Amino acid sequence: MNLRRTIHLLVTAPTRAIHRRGFGVQSPWAYELIRDVLFECLPYYAYQEQHLNTPQQQQLFRIRNHFRQQPIIIIDGKGQQAAQGCEEAMRSHTSDTILVIEHIHNENATLWGHIVHDPRTIVTFDMGHRGLVTFDSKRVKQNYLL
Repeated sequence: MNLRRTIHLLVTAPTRAIHRRGFGVQSPWAYELIRDVLFECLPYYAYQEQHLNTPQQQQLFRIRNHFRQQPIIIIDGKGQQAAQGCEEAMRSHTSDTILVIEHIHNENATLWGHIVHDPRTIVTFDMGHRGLVTFDSKRVKQNYLL
C-alpha cells in the first residue's frame, strides 16, 4: 500500500463510515441502493448455487441483479486497458447505462478521478475497491464515498 493511498483512506474514513450504512444520504434512490444492494448484509438467495464466496463477488451479483433491466458495463482491466474501456463506455452510454469500474484506488485511481469530475457522469459511488457510475441526467451530480 503506498503512502498516497494510506493518507486518502485516513482522510475519507469518517465520511465512509457515515455513508456506508446510508446515513447522511438524502436521496431515497441512493439510500435504497446503498442499504439494499451495495452493502446488504443478509445472505442472498443464489450465493451458494452461483459459487459466490467473496464479498466482492456477492456485491457484483447484487448489482447485476438490481440493474438487470439496464445495460451494465464492467471494467475490470487496469491502467491503459481500463482507460480505453471507460472512454468507449462514456462515448456510447445511454441515460440508463450503469458503469462498474474495479481497482479504483490502486491501478485506476487517476482514471476514477477523471470519471468523477467528467460532466457526463451524474451519480458516482466510491466503494474503495469498486466504483459505480450512473448517467441519468434527471438526477443531481453527486459523488458518494462509501
